[in-house]
Amino acid sequence: MNPFAPPQHRQARYLLRFGLSALLLTCAVVFEISFSFAQEKELTGNCLVIGNGPERYAIEALGKNFEELHPKANIDFFWHQNARPVEEVERGDADIAVTGELEDKLPSTIIAWDGVAVVTNFANPIEAISSDQLKQIFEGTLKYWSQVYEEGPETRIRIIHRTWNQNIRQTLEQYLKLDTTQKVRAKIVEEEQQTFKSLNGDIYAISYVSMGPALQARKDGYGVTLLFIDGIEPEYQTVLDATYPIRRPVVFVMKKEQNPVAKAFLEYVLSPAGQRGIKSGGSGLFQDRNSAVVKYYPLKGQ
Repeated sequence: MNPFAPPQHRQARYLLRFGLSALLLTCAVVFEISFSFAQEKELTGNCLVIGNGPERYAIEALGKNFEELHPKANIDFFWHQNARPVEEVERGDADIAVTGELEDKLPSTIIAWDGVAVVTNFANPIEAISSDQLKQIFEGTLKYWSQVYEEGPETRIRIIHRTWNQNIRQTLEQYLKLDTTQKVRAKIVEEEQQTFKSLNGDIYAISYVSMGPALQARKDGYGVTLLFIDGIEPEYQTVLDATYPIRRPVVFVMKKEQNPVAKAFLEYVLSPAGQRGIKSGGSGLFQDRNSAVVKYYPLKGQ
């Protein structure tokens, strides 16, 4: 410092140096507090997701991507054809139920839409069916293919149903306004692949599957026909624009007191990052940028 500088200049330099030191100290303290705060706010804990529908592999792929972003958070799954997802959430035994319906009493969010494809054996010449005919088949009024289309064989229609509590069956029954107490003779299967196997071995069978695996099966050369419903082609775009009549929402139902990990997982699924994860994941589930349709194919080894 210049000893010959005027007193007011020396004072100004002193204040400047003091101010810079104080600013650096403040920045250091703020950085340390911010770092500690970030550490304290790191997402930790578990989230249990429960379901019974064909979207299983898609949700598992999302969970894996989420865990990579949050190494101290875990997304666990319980998936079984006899599971009752909403009841488990209501009891507090699960954090997220994956269902096909919005719930009035619990927080519910639609994360995607899934079409329900009505399928037959490729050797059966039928290509289209009306909603009314479909209703009569599944309620047992139409029993023979000759009653469904001209030149149909005098052969009994063999129904392949899904288990009673699966979302995909509930969607079909609600759309057709079926009396669920009425018993109709049918073969019951649990999974998409079992449906395809049953169809391949039975020319006169009819069933329904998630739109994604149905379109993929046709693409891969499986002997299945996806029926036009009321003249509407079963395709992703017709599901997206809601012209295809049989579709279901894929819904996350959560507890009122939401687990922080569950809440963050839902936010991730709905976020752009989650959508990119869906499109690049190995599950075969993709979502259209405008709010999408579920496409699901089994993971390798399944």
